[in-house]
Amino acid sequence: MDSRAEHTGLPVGYGGEMGRAAGRGDSNAVPRNGGRRREEESRVFPFAIDTGATRVGDLPMRRVPVIPANLPISAARKIAALKGIALLLVELEDQIVGVVDETVLADADDQTRTARAMNPLDFGLRPAMPVAQAHELFLRAQVSILPVIAGGFVLGAITRGEVERAKPSASTK
Repeated sequence: MDSRAEHTGLPVGYGGEMGRAAGRGDSNAVPRNGGRRREEESRVFPFAIDTGATRVGDLPMRRVPVIPANLPISAARKIAALKGIALLLVELEDQIVGVVDETVLADADDQTRTARAMNPLDFGLRPAMPVAQAHELFLRAQVSILPVIAGGFVLGAITRGEVERAKPSASTK
């Protein structure tokens, strides 16, 4: 069985010899993979497969403001209006603990603290998620905007409309 592992530094044959740095005197070196490497395959991530499907990470993301948990809803409304976004992340003790979306902003009393009115951060999109799967998640969550999260970091937010526009229709499948 051939190993497809290959050094990711200098290409094989760099400096005139196959698989070794030039000037060592032994010119009988053989490439580690027998000289056969699939042109489409990544040397660093051999299991990365590009199916051509549009992914969440391909869509434009919006910045999401982070607000403190003790902020009143009236102030959260002003921030959402100022930033032009229907989703705010709620922070408590240096951690994102929930979200305030447009339904919370519309329904909660002005003086209610965001910590009492927020929804826990249950749903999030991943950059590698196909848009069809993201659309299903929007339907399950019944929200109009969701954060995009990778490795514990919030990259931004995507609206349901953006996902629906990017989702291939049934007639193009």
